[in-house]
Amino acid sequence: MDGGRHRQAGLFLVEIRSLPPSTDGAAAEAVEMHTALRRAVARLAASGTAIGWCAAWLLPDEGRCLCLVRADREADVLLARDLAALSGASVSSARALDGDRPVAVSRPSPTGSEP
Repeated sequence: MDGGRHRQAGLFLVEIRSLPPSTDGAAAEAVEMHTALRRAVARLAASGTAIGWCAAWLLPDEGRCLCLVRADREADVLLARDLAALSGASVSSARALDGDRPVAVSRPSPTGSEP
């Protein structure tokens, strides 16, 4: 197959939906769920799983949060989602675009240095 070449990690988009957007606290709930996912990713990474946090975007008017996670396997992203008790969150393969070339995504900072 790939003759032992190093396999590049994939990108996965985790879409978190909170309460209906019109409900008070929907954005705050989405932020809490984002935090739970980010902590689950950090725990898995600390235990040696090839997974890392890339970025997240809050869509407060929609009560959604879009989280970008780097991992070798989709199964690891699904595990992080489940550890965060977010089984309803969708996980999709993603690809960064910059013109016609994929954009490299840097590895996250070591655990404990989160902003």
